[in-house]
Amino acid sequence: MVTLGSDSGWTVTGTSYLSALTLAADATVKAPRGRTVTLTVDGTPTAIESGHSYTGALTLTVA
Repeated sequence: MVTLGSDSGWTVTGTSYLSALTLAADATVKAPRGRTVTLTVDGTPTAIESGHSYTGALTLTVA
């Protein structure tokens, strides 16, 4: 479980497996420069949006 509060940021550098992700309205999840991060929830590609919460089998992948 990961919670990013106000003005928080997470640079995802490798594949991460979570059961829950909560983002404050101004929190960010990003990949290192020149790469992209994607989120799947229970196997379904899902947009990462500030101010949202996600639960299930979460996988964040950097490519």
